[in-house]
Amino acid sequence: MAKIVFYCRIKKELLETVEFYKQDIETLKTLGHEVLICTHYREIPIRFDVIFIWWWTYAAWPIMFAKLLGKPSIVTGTFNFRFPKHFAGRDYFGRPLLQRLLIRLAVKMATINVFVSKQEYDACTNYFNLSNSKFCYHILDSTYLRGPAQEREVSILNVSWSGKQNLIRKGIPELLKAIKILREDGLMDTKVYLAGHKGDGYEFLKKEIINLDIKDNVELLGEITKKEKINYLRRCEIYVQPSHYEGFGLAIAEAMGSGACVITCKVGAVEEVVGNAGIYVNPGSAKELAEALKEIINNDALRKNYQKLAFVRAKSLFAQENKIKFMHDILKLLNIY
Repeated sequence: MAKIVFYCRIKKELLETVEFYKQDIETLKTLGHEVLICTHYREIPIRFDVIFIWWWTYAAWPIMFAKLLGKPSIVTGTFNFRFPKHFAGRDYFGRPLLQRLLIRLAVKMATINVFVSKQEYDACTNYFNLSNSKFCYHILDSTYLRGPAQEREVSILNVSWSGKQNLIRKGIPELLKAIKILREDGLMDTKVYLAGHKGDGYEFLKKEIINLDIKDNVELLGEITKKEKINYLRRCEIYVQPSHYEGFGLAIAEAMGSGACVITCKVGAVEEVVGNAGIYVNPGSAKELAEALKEIINNDALRKNYQKLAFVRAKSLFAQENKIKFMHDILKLLNIY
C-alpha cells in the first residue's frame, strides 16, 4: 500500500461536495492506498510515495518539494487552455503573467500531467512540448448512472455555479433569453430549474429573470445536495448547457447518465463528452436555442431517442472502472506498487 498525498488548495469541505475531487480521492482509496488530504503547503508531510495535485496554478511548489524528496508528482485538472476568439473569458492566455509562468513551470516539472479531455491533452502537449502527458475522462459514480426516474416531467434543468463569469461561459443568459422567446410565442409553459452554488453572479441572474419577465417559468434552486441534484437530473427530461467553452463538461455527463436529453454547444471538449447523443446549437444564439427547445419539447419520440443514446454513451465512457484502471496503470508506471 502506497502513501499518496492528495493536494488541492481549496476549502476542505469542498472535497466532500465537488464531484471531480471526490472521484479521484475515492479512486485512490479503492486501489488500496492510504490517501493523505492536504489543502495547504504546510500540511504536506515529509514521508509519502507520490503526490497527486489538482490544478496546475498551485502545483509548482508541491512539485518542487516532491522533487527534493525524490518523489513523483501527478497533476490534473481542467486546463481551460484557449477559449474561442469570440469569448473573452479567462483561459490560460488571459491569466496574469506570473500565473502563466507558474503553470508552465508546473507542467514541465510534473512527472505526469493528466488532462481530462483529448482536446486539452492535444492542445497542451503541443503548446508546451510535453512528453509527460496522459488523459482520462472524468467518471460518474453509480448513483448517477441509474438512468431516468419512472415518473418524469418535460422540464429543463441546468446546474452551474453562479459566479458571473461562469454563468456567462455556461451560456445561461442565452438560455434565459430563449425562454423569453418561447414565452412570447405562447409556447412556454415548461418549467426551468437553475441549480448551483451561489456566487457573485446570483443577483445578476435574478435581475435578468425579472427584466425578461420570466420569473413564472424559472425557479432558482441555489445550492442543492448531491441527492437532490440526482433527483432533478433523473426527473427533468431536458438538460441545457449552451456553453461558450468546456474543458470537459461534467454536469453534462451527469445529465446523460441520468437519461436526460442534452442541448449544448460544440465547443471545447463537449463533443467528446456528448458525441451523437445530444443536440448542438451555436454558442451565443438565443434564437437557435429557442428553436431547438421548441422542437425537443414538442417531439416526444425525438426526445426519448436522445435520452436513450445519452444514457448508453455515459455508461460506456464514464464508468468508475475506467478511472480505476487508468490510475492503477499510472501508479504502476511510477513503480508505486
